[in-house]
Amino acid sequence: MIKKRNRILTVILLAVQIQSSAHSQALMQDAIRQPVLGIRCKELFRERSEKIKFQQKLNGLLQRNLDISRKTPKNKTGVTARIKANEIEIKNELHLANLQIKTMEENIVRSGCPGLSI
Repeated sequence: MIKKRNRILTVILLAVQIQSSAHSQALMQDAIRQPVLGIRCKELFRERSEKIKFQQKLNGLLQRNLDISRKTPKNKTGVTARIKANEIEIKNELHLANLQIKTMEENIVRSGCPGLSI
């Protein structure tokens, strides 16, 4: 009877030890992967914030260009044409920046980075 209890206790302790070992191994793998994921996420967020700053600069330039366009006399056709061409270039750059930001946000979500506020 005592031998059976000892065997049962031994089996139970062995099972608990195996489970504990598996749990600690899983925690160790998370500890190894987590900082790498954090560094990658920080890099993705940094790139996104730089692109958003660039987008804001383009919006400022576009607004300035529109103000200049309104203030330019109509008889200055050469200047008006250059301002209009500049406006088209800025709008194209702004559209490209918006597409890049959208792609970056999708990449951040696909990477599994937490805390993206769109």
